[in-house]
Amino acid sequence: MVYLSIGSNLGDRLLHLQLAVGMIAYRIGEIKCLSKVVETPAWGFEGEAFYNACLAVDTPLRPEEVLTQLLKIEEFLGRKRSEKNGYQSRTIDLDIIFYGNHVVKTDRLTLPHPRMQERNFVLAPLAEIAPAVEHPESKLTVESLLKTSEDTTAVTEISAPLFPVKKIDYIAIEGNIGVGKTTFAERLQAAIGGRLLLENFYDNPYLEDFYRDPESFALPVENAFLEDRIQQQNQFFSRTENGPVIADYCLEKSPLFARQNLNEKDIDLYLQSYTKKVASLPQPAIVFFLEQSIEQLLKNIKKRGRSFEQNMEAAYLEKIEQGYQAWQNESQLKQINFPLMGGDITKDPSVFYRFLMALFRL
Repeated sequence: MVYLSIGSNLGDRLLHLQLAVGMIAYRIGEIKCLSKVVETPAWGFEGEAFYNACLAVDTPLRPEEVLTQLLKIEEFLGRKRSEKNGYQSRTIDLDIIFYGNHVVKTDRLTLPHPRMQERNFVLAPLAEIAPAVEHPESKLTVESLLKTSEDTTAVTEISAPLFPVKKIDYIAIEGNIGVGKTTFAERLQAAIGGRLLLENFYDNPYLEDFYRDPESFALPVENAFLEDRIQQQNQFFSRTENGPVIADYCLEKSPLFARQNLNEKDIDLYLQSYTKKVASLPQPAIVFFLEQSIEQLLKNIKKRGRSFEQNMEAAYLEKIEQGYQAWQNESQLKQINFPLMGGDITKDPSVFYRFLMALFRL
């Protein structure tokens, strides 16, 4: 069992702690216990007060691997490390306090944490979840360390709790053309790790002809896309790798587009083929539907500059949007609608933080 201390004194402190808890669950292991949040004055420097908490995590990772993952989480949440000496304010601060009874002393990592017994903001929440755990060198329990601590800093419990997060193994991102599915999938992997399943930028030989003459080329283009998606998923899921799957598409989108583009005769043949071919493939545990205005979709499509998309009309995107709505009503997959409200995750991290919180609350 690894015991971690988490803290924040910049921005939305509680949000930063909760995001860290969620990313720890995905990147490091199952959260077995989570303390209440306490507020303490900045320790060792002048700055805003900290929110702090401790958690116990069951992990298969070695101590150095845990440290690597914590540093990645800090970086994702905007921690800026400076060359200046001394302590500074930070959006997130993550420390390993204990890793079982391991004693580690390297240039990169010291375990147990060398100053834990001097810090009530660590000892108080840690004593809540692990009072009888012994320091592997002093053999004193956490409860004893707190009672004998010389730190006189006040520790105030706050009413707002953190919640534990359970990992979901297969997450799909869906939505209309140009909504930003791939960007969201890549950003999600940066947050929680895992394996990316990105739809191929498949050089469909019929696509340009389809945009020029939809009626004549609808069936060839849809069959070609389906074959490519099936082949990609068969190859992807044949590999045995760890971590959640994060996909920027769901196979169920194939009938959606086919229904929009095919005539009645062709759609029946297409659906028979689709049902047979996808029967053995895994299905996502959750599908997030990104929502954006048609006006914004057209701007996004123009910005990304794919030549064959530049003449796409609002009416076609409206038609696809209606198809997605019908799919949501009919699908048996668990779904969450996520309105973007014009937000840009490349410029405004709060948009993606909101997305992560929706995932972590599942």
